[in-house]
Amino acid sequence: MNFFKHKNLLVSVFVFVIVLWVFARPLTAFGLFVYKNSSAYLNRSVKNIKRTQEEALTLLQAQAHADKLNIENQELNVENKYLKAELEKAQAKKDFAKLKAKSLKATIQAEVIGRSPDLWHKQFIIDKGTKDGIVLGRGVVNDQGVIGQIKKVADKTAIVQLISNPDWRMGVKVKRLNQYCILNGSKAKKGKLQFITIDSKIQAGDEIVSSGICTDNDICPYPENFPVGTVSLVAKNPNKVDLVVEIAYHADLEQTKNVFVLK
Repeated sequence: MNFFKHKNLLVSVFVFVIVLWVFARPLTAFGLFVYKNSSAYLNRSVKNIKRTQEEALTLLQAQAHADKLNIENQELNVENKYLKAELEKAQAKKDFAKLKAKSLKATIQAEVIGRSPDLWHKQFIIDKGTKDGIVLGRGVVNDQGVIGQIKKVADKTAIVQLISNPDWRMGVKVKRLNQYCILNGSKAKKGKLQFITIDSKIQAGDEIVSSGICTDNDICPYPENFPVGTVSLVAKNPNKVDLVVEIAYHADLEQTKNVFVLK
């Protein structure tokens, strides 16, 4: 081998090796530095991710528990409202029992199950019918006073015409004066008395009760002296010989739920 012939090549290789060795050490150190720091960073990132996952899982579990408690709380509220409603219903039945004990006639207890928005102050439907002994034309009352009269009957339901119906007519009397007249339906809470002559001594506060007079078909809807309402207005009508008289019903027709049908 001709050494001198390849002298320049060998020198170049030798110099390259020396340079490579010189630069390789810091590069190796830099590589180790980068590796260590990258590993630490990755480890911290992995730990942070795991911690975030654990916190998210804990939060989800807490939210699920809160949702469960909220549902349970809603359920308790519903049960509370239900029990309160049942308690009020039971109390109402006790009150109706007192009324039934004092009533001059046997009665059939019923509940209002339907009202039409178009006929709200004219009629409602009760949950008793012919199979329960309900008869057409019978009077309907509650513990406050007269409610209305049976207008139509089916097997299990009946329609009650209310005293607030403008078509309503009922024989009543002014209790203090023993003066008979006709009650005409007018408004949800008020009615008008007809045939009260201008010389009548009727006045605001007078009690209005049922007359007890039977109709042409021998149906007596109400016993005599059953409470109906109280005179709220007495005024003179210059164009007529009768007084303008309004009464406030005793029964709250808008809130009525439980009623009695007189036999």
